[in-house]
Amino acid sequence: MSELTNIEMFLQPNSLLIIYLVGPFFQYASATFAKYAACQSTLKPKSLPTLFCPEGTKFVSQTDSHVHFTRVQDAVLALPNDTSAAFILIGAGTYQESVNVSRKGPTTLLGQTDHPASYAHNLITIFNTIYINQTTQNASTEDNADSAVLTVAPNKYAAWTGAGYYGGTPVPIPNDFGCTDFKAYNVNFENRANNGGVGPALALGIGFANASFYASTFRGMQDTMFIGKNGSAVFRKSRVLGSVDYIYGFGTAYFDQSLIGSRGPGCTTGWKGTPNYTNTYGAYFSRSSIVRSPDANPSLDLTGLQTLGRPWNNASVVVYMDSYMDASVNPAGFQIWSPSDPRNETIYHAEAGSHGSGFNASARVSFDHLLTDKEARRKFSVEKIFGGRPTWVDWGF
Repeated sequence: MSELTNIEMFLQPNSLLIIYLVGPFFQYASATFAKYAACQSTLKPKSLPTLFCPEGTKFVSQTDSHVHFTRVQDAVLALPNDTSAAFILIGAGTYQESVNVSRKGPTTLLGQTDHPASYAHNLITIFNTIYINQTTQNASTEDNADSAVLTVAPNKYAAWTGAGYYGGTPVPIPNDFGCTDFKAYNVNFENRANNGGVGPALALGIGFANASFYASTFRGMQDTMFIGKNGSAVFRKSRVLGSVDYIYGFGTAYFDQSLIGSRGPGCTTGWKGTPNYTNTYGAYFSRSSIVRSPDANPSLDLTGLQTLGRPWNNASVVVYMDSYMDASVNPAGFQIWSPSDPRNETIYHAEAGSHGSGFNASARVSFDHLLTDKEARRKFSVEKIFGGRPTWVDWGF
């Protein structure tokens, strides 16, 4: 009897409840409404790893004999360089590599899991140990972007940090746009560089692209993730861990129902805006938790040593809405860039509905705008931030 004839699938209309009958066993692959739960399930027959996946899905694994590729980047490079939708299913395991997605077409990475709604059960980690030594860095040839575990950008220079949004020597502003719809579900991206605090080590870099992440984790120390020029990124039910300016950039980043964790003393965000508020570039947090990282060194007392952000330039925009903050958050909330260069004249840093032991309204700095929930919804709804509700985001997750 073939494996297919020994399996039955019951798919109710508008539901992703899938029941497997494998021999005498009765198992639920998923009782969630996650769009790709059946594809991601580990309960499928080993000989059919892409069963229930979108047609043409590539399968990556280091152990499965039915593999298409053993490296994620090889699977990415095998995708057609066009605007067609493409899917890659990643088997359980740890992959040491850097992944670069430059194609324009919708591209989705799916991590194998039986718990698609939670990053706590993720089975896939992609990591590298690359960092930038700022004490010896040649700014003409080396950039933070060179250290990223995952890069979503049309080319290397689209995700460069150093040239800023104005471009110029040595990097001109790119005239191309990359992936219009990149998604990753249930994948951990980690930069494990043990660099002694000498420079950036990115888990993620995005530029000139749209990207969204679901139940995914990003782990680093300094500069964990960078959202650059013309980069738009949405993080849903995900986790970001770092210490110094670990969420930074000058694109648009939106975090929803996510955990933001400090692994050491430092700033959560370092953001740069464009003058005169000509766009809504900024970092926005909604219904999230700003806390001591669960993997922080237990010997470290981080009470009050995490600030909500500092302005990378004087047009910085950072907003926290309806978010929980624990005692690791400094009572002042935000901080200036430095005593000699405060950069707080025209920035817009704000909070609405902050709660928890890390929120102290009377101690907040003068440039922290304390908004009402109504004001925040009016100014910083998803539609306001992105100029309309982004169609490239899985809002049903």
